[in-house]
Parts: sequence; structure tokens; C-alpha cells
Amino acid sequence: MNAATGRGALQHSGPARAEVLAAILIGGLGVTQVVAMPLLASLIAEAYGAAEINSGLVGLANLLGTAAGSLCVTIWLKRLPFRLTSISAAFLACLTQLGVALVPDFNSAVLMEALAGVGAGILLALSAAIVGASKNADRGFAFILTLQALIAVIVLLAIPALGGASALLPVGLFLAAVQLLLVPASLALRQSPFTVAPEVRTVTEAPMLHPDALLKAASYFVFSAAVGVLWVFAGVLGAVAGLSDGPIGLALAVGNIAAIAGSLLAALITSRFGRIGPVLTVCLTVALSVFLFADDMSVARFYAASGLFLFAWGGGLPLMMGIVSEVDATERVTSLLPVLAFAGMGIGPALVSLFPEAYDLFLRVSVSTLSLTVLSFSLFIIAHLVWRRHLPRS
Repeated sequence: MNAATGRGALQHSGPARAEVLAAILIGGLGVTQVVAMPLLASLIAEAYGAAEINSGLVGLANLLGTAAGSLCVTIWLKRLPFRLTSISAAFLACLTQLGVALVPDFNSAVLMEALAGVGAGILLALSAAIVGASKNADRGFAFILTLQALIAVIVLLAIPALGGASALLPVGLFLAAVQLLLVPASLALRQSPFTVAPEVRTVTEAPMLHPDALLKAASYFVFSAAVGVLWVFAGVLGAVAGLSDGPIGLALAVGNIAAIAGSLLAALITSRFGRIGPVLTVCLTVALSVFLFADDMSVARFYAASGLFLFAWGGGLPLMMGIVSEVDATERVTSLLPVLAFAGMGIGPALVSLFPEAYDLFLRVSVSTLSLTVLSFSLFIIAHLVWRRHLPRS
């Protein structure tokens, strides 16, 4: 086994530098419609005269489509023509996003969003698999998360500027135009999947799913759930504390800059400080932010709490994605990581509702986040011990 990478005897030919750069662009741009969903879902419902509550169906359809697209890549990863698949998925995402504004009714728009999600899911999974197979996966994932944060800022600023319900077509054109950049990026990918070097074992001789890869992926999923709780409830907690909408929105916007800083820091440190220390630091930072949220917090304290958890989020996700990829010989688990992140962000906030309503909201959010953070770190430690036990003894 190669102790440096932890990938065992199985070694891929690996992506070239141009392919890694293309995959980073694909991973960053592929998330366009996903980050637009908080505004896009309600805009679609308004445009077609549907009740506001039905806007949740738009987001759900897009998320299910994203999951389906990623699963397809995971199942057929070793047989997919990368370049053709990426270009086809990019056109699917663009055309269906335009179709959302052109179909006759709300149900058809929901279907279009599901198909757009399929295209996005394929792109995100391909990007994760390619970057995961590179020599420095941590850095690649960090750059993907940085680009995704920048895309989120651009999209969420652009959609309100394009107008209200009558501007659904301009919004669709804008989102399609952004995603159309995926096509030239896809041309840098090879046509065939990564091959296995002839001097090592073949894929069929290697275990498909290693316990340490699954455990680390579970840790990543639970961590996404933990930060998802804070992301959903941060604004609510600020309002309960008596803060106005302006400072709350500005604090979260500044927090996104902190997230970018966290991702860039993860790109710089990669694995040079080991694994346990950085992951523990990320989890402790999330815990610290939890304790800063309080019903008597000031604006400055809200800024600090939001900035800390978003900084940990931005740095923690690429770090943990790299940790999964180093033990995932087949890249199949790695290709599922984008969907696991979105699923975790959806499930985490739902857990808060399981607490009796008699409990204070700050207590429910704090206990949920801290419990998930501790569980995530515990799963990581168990997975790390399993991985170390399989390393060759010198």
C-alpha cells in the first residue's frame, strides 16, 4: 500500500493538470442553479401563480434531480466518456433552465427543474471524481468551494436585479449563460475514464467500497448537517435576538467572504499538518460559533458567530472531501460527496424540529449543532483508526 496516499495497491493514471483545472471550473459553475434556489424557487412559484408554499417543490425537484444525476455517475463512472458526458450534461442544464421559463404551467416548470438538477448532479459528481483522483485533491476541492462561494454571491445579487415575476425568462437566460461556460471547460477533459496502471491490481480485484471511505463520507455528511443547521437558523436567531434584517443580511454576506478565506486556507495547508489537528480545529471553531449565538447578542457578536461558522464551513468541507478521496480507490464514494453535502444541509435543520417546542430555539439549535459536530468528529476518528490499521508496518 502507498502510505502517502492511502489508496492501496490500486493506482489510477490520474488526470492531467488541464483536466483538474477544468474539473474545478465545472464543479464551481455546476452549482449555479443550486445556489440560486433560495430566490429562484419563489420566483418560479410567483411567475406561474402557484402558492408560495409550493416553491418548496421546486427546490425538492432540483435536489432529487441532482441526486439522481450524481448516482448515475457513481454507478457508471468507469464506463462514462468524460468529455461527452460533461458537455451533454451542460447542455441539459442550460436548456432545461431556459425551459423553466417557457413551459405552460407550474408542474411543467417543476419537471424542468428536476431535469436541470440531473445535469447539475452529473457535472458535480464528475468534477468531484476527477479532482479526487488528482495528486493534491485537498487543494482542488478547496478551489471548487471557493469558486462556488463566488458564484453564489454573483447569482444571488443578479437575480433580484433582473426584476420580479415578469423577469423569469431573463433569469433563466442569465443562469443558462453562466452554465454555458461549462461547455468549453468540458473540452479539456479526456474522452475515456481514468485507467488503471498495468503493473498493479485491476479494479475488480480491489474492494469496491472500503469501510474507512464510507465512515469518512459519513463524517462529511454529518458535518454538512451540523453547519446546515446554523446556515438555516442563523438569520432566525438574529431576529429573535432583536437584530434588524439589514445587519443580519450584511453579516451573512461578510460571513461568505470568511467562507472563501477558509477554503483558500484549506488550499494552502492541504495535508501538511496531518488530518486530526485540522479537523479538530474546524469542529472546535463550529462549537465556538454556537456558543456565541445568544438571545442577548449584539450585532458585533452576531458578526463573529456567523463569520466563525462560515469560515469553518468553507475550510472544513474541502478538507474532509480530500480526506475521503485519499482512501477511496474507485472514486465512486468521492463522486457522491456533493450530494451528501446538500442532503446533510437539508436533514440537519429538520432535526431541530424534533425537539419539543417548549425548549428555547437557541437551545434546540445549539444542541443539534454540537451533537452533530461531535458525531462527525467521532466518525472521523474511527475511520482514521481503521485506515491506519491497514497501513503497512515499516
